[in-house]
Amino acid sequence: MTTTIENVSAKVSDYDRNFYGYVLSTSENNGYHDSDFFATVWDDAQGCVRTIEDGTTRFAAPSKYNGSDASVEVREKARAWWAATVGPKQGYNVLMGQRLAIDVGSAVKVVKGRKIAKETTAQVVWKGKDAYYRSYGLTYVLPDRAFRLGLRLEDGTRVFTSMENVAKLGVVEPTQAEISEWVKWNNPYAYKGKDGKMVN
Repeated sequence: MTTTIENVSAKVSDYDRNFYGYVLSTSENNGYHDSDFFATVWDDAQGCVRTIEDGTTRFAAPSKYNGSDASVEVREKARAWWAATVGPKQGYNVLMGQRLAIDVGSAVKVVKGRKIAKETTAQVVWKGKDAYYRSYGLTYVLPDRAFRLGLRLEDGTRVFTSMENVAKLGVVEPTQAEISEWVKWNNPYAYKGKDGKMVN
């Protein structure tokens, strides 16, 4: 008898469960010798989107799902779940990250370091990569310590410091309306309804 996602036992593995009709997307991770397969599904039993292992070439566990097969109704569950749970926090973090970003023209305050007195305010007039910072070829987003800033103090003096030594001034937290708008346009489970119109 096929185990459905409605009556699943906690002891049944994700691979043995039946997620046909609930698959939102599939992917694979290709290693040097083997490949692992994954499916992002709507799990009715848990009421959320989950990514499960869908098979592997490491042993006899062939991939079960060939691609997305979720209905409009299932996609609506996924869209609504993300908009209510994951999206607001992610939207806040993204918007705050954008507002905290320091660039030429930003007003900043010195918060640490030894060469410039703490609480000193200044304007950023130059930003560049620290010549002594080594990323060792890694491609992730560079940390603040990877950059140096040229600052113009209130008396006109120009000084240089690491970007990790300053904080941006005048940062205003995003409003709930702004977060909601971000969530609306960045929902990964947006879909086209039966009328062909996109539901964000």
